Amino acid sequence: MELIGACDATLLANRSICWLWLGNGKQALSDATMCRMKRPHWPKACYRQGAAFMLLKDYEKAREAFADALKLDPTNVEIENALRECLEAMKNARRTEK
Repeated sequence: MELIGACDATLLANRSICWLWLGNGKQALSDATMCRMKRPHWPKACYRQGAAFMLLKDYEKAREAFADALKLDPTNVEIENALRECLEAMKNARRTEK
């Protein structure tokens, strides 16, 4: 049973990135959220969710997801870079609001 859940999570993570590539943030987020429910301690699930939130310009939720991913995989450079880009996007968004 655990293997099936892991396979489902992998499929959802892969489909989520496909939605991201197609520019469909809502579908990407839906798949990433389901993926994270199936494997909550999988850094890739958190990362995919963060990427979907970035596409939707929900930078605070993206930051939370990337931070969760980094807690699970603290040496992952790709996650570090995504979090850094997210923080920069948050800063830029605040500047344009003023």
